[in-house]
Amino acid sequence: STRGTAGAMLLDEASPGAWLSMLSVALFVSVLNLYVLEHVRGRHGALASWRRVLLVISHPDDESMFFGPTIQALRRAGARTHILCLSNGDADGLGAVREKELESARKLLGVDSSEVVNDSKLKDGFKEVWPEGTVAAYVEASVRRLDANVVLTFDERGVSGHPNHVAAYRGVRRWAADVRKTSASPSPEAWALVTVNPLRKFLTFGDVFASFALESHVLVAATSAMEVRRAMSLHRSQWVWYRKLFVVFSRYAYVNSLRRL
Repeated sequence: STRGTAGAMLLDEASPGAWLSMLSVALFVSVLNLYVLEHVRGRHGALASWRRVLLVISHPDDESMFFGPTIQALRRAGARTHILCLSNGDADGLGAVREKELESARKLLGVDSSEVVNDSKLKDGFKEVWPEGTVAAYVEASVRRLDANVVLTFDERGVSGHPNHVAAYRGVRRWAADVRKTSASPSPEAWALVTVNPLRKFLTFGDVFASFALESHVLVAATSAMEVRRAMSLHRSQWVWYRKLFVVFSRYAYVNSLRRL
């Protein structure tokens, strides 16, 4: 087309100086993001008071695919982290296998313990509806058993939009509301992993400076994105090509944004 030809001509006619300027800007932005990433990695900030953390996930592999940077940051801060997995991911009949994979991954990441729920009301699946009250009851039991002072889960969009992720958020929100109503003493804090738009999701660490400068969320950086990828690879039943690409390009392998519920 005429428009396509004109665009190609403009690219062909771009001066070496213009190309050099664009490359310089790209390099500057990359270095800036790397600098901020390293700066964030050295700070504990809001996580300093997180001593016993209950991480509520929906399926084995959620901890590695989405929460890796936070788990590593908590390990650096000396916190004890425990996983409550609300299903064994049995949608394809691999629940027992996936439970063992979670155990291997959590050991690699330095998570202190994990518990997998096997409840007929909390079945893995896009069409399953998880009762908020059931999720809240499991969260309350784990908080009491572990004496957790922080509960962390997905936000209302669940990072990927998976209904089970959203149900985990709603259950934790219900638990937090119930505790505030019934407890006279300070209740554990409830936090959520922030969902970002698809463009930012696959920028690796390309939006770190903008997130640090413009957002009020707590930003935590991975100690090692390679370790996060190794942890995800231990979920061998799920280690298919698109998940391999996800943990290479996804922001969630490099940095997490967290907000208090």
